[in-house]
Amino acid sequence: MKNLLVFLLFNVLCLSIQGATLEFAFQLGEKQQPRLDVLLPDVARQMVFSKHSTKLIAKAMGGAVVEWDIQSRQKREIGNIHVKQWLAYSVGANQLLVQDADDNITLLSLESGNEIRLTNGQYESGSLSADGTLGVLSNGDNGVEVWRLVKQNSETVNTNGFAQKLKTLQTGLPVRNGLTLSDDGQFIAAAEGSYRDGEGHRTIVEIWNATDERPIQVLDTGEILGVWNLLFSPDATMLAVDTQKHAQSGIRVWEIGTGRQRLAKSGFEAYWTRALAFSPASDYLASGDESGYLRIWDISEGESVIWETYPTGIQALAFSPDGEYLAVALWDATIQILHWRGKK
Repeated sequence: MKNLLVFLLFNVLCLSIQGATLEFAFQLGEKQQPRLDVLLPDVARQMVFSKHSTKLIAKAMGGAVVEWDIQSRQKREIGNIHVKQWLAYSVGANQLLVQDADDNITLLSLESGNEIRLTNGQYESGSLSADGTLGVLSNGDNGVEVWRLVKQNSETVNTNGFAQKLKTLQTGLPVRNGLTLSDDGQFIAAAEGSYRDGEGHRTIVEIWNATDERPIQVLDTGEILGVWNLLFSPDATMLAVDTQKHAQSGIRVWEIGTGRQRLAKSGFEAYWTRALAFSPASDYLASGDESGYLRIWDISEGESVIWETYPTGIQALAFSPDGEYLAVALWDATIQILHWRGKK
């Protein structure tokens, strides 16, 4: 009998060690009363951890870009630029690609505060490789521009020769729902959409090798309203999007190359799933929605293994590269930092 109890206890301990867990660590920012008609200026619209997981960079709805020190929990505002839209972050170069208040596309160095203007207006979406040497831009029409970027080390930056447009990829539909580049710069994905009376919304995702002229995959998501998130897994083997149909959201994950669906969920209570984030090992996907539901999905199992509920909507998610934290940005203007552990 004693041996049986020891055996059962050992199995329970093994399950707790092997299973994925989330635990509250600390909070960044002061809680405010959320609004339903418009998000508060201090709500983090996008966020990402720095390379060594020591900083959390966030773009607020009001346009400020701030950097939180994880150890001291203090923040500083980066540069003097008012950001209209955060397009991408290059973790290796520690740079943000943004659209400023005048619609210019600008590279913002988080270390020096230098601002490099790439273009004047016209672009709506963009992305960067992790090392910051390759970029993609689109103005919302049927094309994706591929740019080669050169690192600048001096404080005074001359844009002559810094950015070179390599080519323009032709897309099947207008690039209205998102554009992303894999961290290694190998793959480009564009979420495209159209609307026609009698046909409704049509959304497709095209994927290219960055060196090719024609897509290697075209993923038809069906008649959905649009896409809020479009992201490659860190190992560049998968692509994730959220979906919206009949006032209910969902998520899908495809394998690059085979097109096999690894995860396909729909019918969520929330109208939009506003945030998606892959774990550093690309084995889990976190989703956060307008109803305050945080789900952690085990991609190999195709099911959620953690389900937490917050009293207000979730706007952004970010895993730290070292795999220690998951940051959750809420509509009450706080960022909840959670200890994360995947299964062993």
